[in-house]
Amino acid sequence: MSIMEIKNLKFSYGEKALFNSLDMQLFPNDHLGLIGANGVGKTTLMNLMAHRLDPDEGTIKWEEGVTFSYLDQHLQVAADLTIHDYLYVVYADLFQMEDQMNGYYEKLVSADPSQYDKLLRNAEYLQNTLEEKGFYSLKSRIANVLNGLGIDYDENWLMMNLSSGQRVKVFLAKMLLEERDVLLLDEPTNFLDVIHVDWLAKFLIGYKKAFVVISHNKDFLNSICNLIIEIENKTIDVFKGNYDTYVEQKNLRAALYKKQYEAQQKYIKVTQDFIDRNLVRAKTTKRAQSRRKILEKMDVLEKPIGIKKITFSFPFTNGFNTEALIVNKLSIGYSKPLLPPISLKIRFGEKIAVIGKNGVGKTTFLKTILGNIPALAGESKLNPLNKITYYSQELEKLSKLTAVAYIQEDYPLMEDKLIRDLLGQYGITGELAIKTMDKLSGGELTKVRFAKLSLESSNLLILDEPTNHLDKQAKESLFKALGIYPGTIILVTHETAFYKNLKMKEIIFS
Repeated sequence: MSIMEIKNLKFSYGEKALFNSLDMQLFPNDHLGLIGANGVGKTTLMNLMAHRLDPDEGTIKWEEGVTFSYLDQHLQVAADLTIHDYLYVVYADLFQMEDQMNGYYEKLVSADPSQYDKLLRNAEYLQNTLEEKGFYSLKSRIANVLNGLGIDYDENWLMMNLSSGQRVKVFLAKMLLEERDVLLLDEPTNFLDVIHVDWLAKFLIGYKKAFVVISHNKDFLNSICNLIIEIENKTIDVFKGNYDTYVEQKNLRAALYKKQYEAQQKYIKVTQDFIDRNLVRAKTTKRAQSRRKILEKMDVLEKPIGIKKITFSFPFTNGFNTEALIVNKLSIGYSKPLLPPISLKIRFGEKIAVIGKNGVGKTTFLKTILGNIPALAGESKLNPLNKITYYSQELEKLSKLTAVAYIQEDYPLMEDKLIRDLLGQYGITGELAIKTMDKLSGGELTKVRFAKLSLESSNLLILDEPTNHLDKQAKESLFKALGIYPGTIILVTHETAFYKNLKMKEIIFS
């Protein structure tokens, strides 16, 4: 029996239809990977499942009593809570039970002897219940999840003081501890190191309930999923098995669909030609009318969507023959140093990958050398000949501006058509260009930001986790652009293959 059912779902943004009569079921043991190119509606569908959006038509029905939790791309949590309080609220009912138990034991001290047995029975019942629910191993359970996800921050830190990546990891930890009937996970690996992605994969493989995961990490999907659902052509295709099985079935289905579409289009053309030639003739008008009725009732197949060409670009200014960056005994952090003092030199034209586990200080290092936050000690000197383009992993506050207006904000003399042409190079076309930034998916938002950055000429790129949210084609285009860029690159990324294939020099923070 399904625990969630979608029937005849239709949803549009403006004139752009994302889904056309979509049907889907989720069963208790489904470990489901939700895939598709950037912009096809993966996050929108998950928002619809979580009842954060309402469909234009159709229904999304959860079985009564089924619980779910949702990790989305634009996570917001209670900022004034400590990490400890945020996580331990999962077990608030057990702590309340412990307080009741302790209250019974305290009453024993001054209670009338006739009440001893009753108080003791109540206390022992609660204690046995706590033991059955694993209350006395809570700390080790929480510690296991925190360690597995690489969360080694002080539990007394406020959520408001965490970076966006740190907050996502803490919220993910809470979801795993809650063990709801269904986990809805939108890009859960974006802020995890390889070792922690592996841990999460093992956790989800052993998860005895259902989950739906959006991810562009194919190895991750391949290891955790027993079902793949792809959004394409405004509907979904279901593939039983893992990602590798999906690829095999996909190729076969795509070839068959193309043949069916072409055959149908040929039939429509031939039939329409017959109608046009014979409708006005007295002898053949009935046959023409009959065929027109057939066309009107026909379920016309959507045209197969071709892959949009995406072109990343980083315009170059000029080079120089000396150091681009000199760092001398630099101490980085906020209240206390995150790392031992850093000393290094980067010459112009070098390609550097800054490597280290999440939270070690990679982003803090970038912000410090850029002068966005002060150094605790030591110094860093960027050559004044540098012309810097900086991509931050921490999103700006999501704007109510459209993608076109977002670019025009900094380039007010740039005509709409030129902006649309630019956005089109990054796959942001049609309705997407006039959709507000807060309504774009993570991948679409990243592409708009890179489109804007492509208007800056530079000789030093500083990129902090630029591949987060990007689909395969966009990553390949970004990779190609970085490969031909003649200037200096300082890159923070968790994707090992990405920087190794670019043959970048590694600087390891630990």
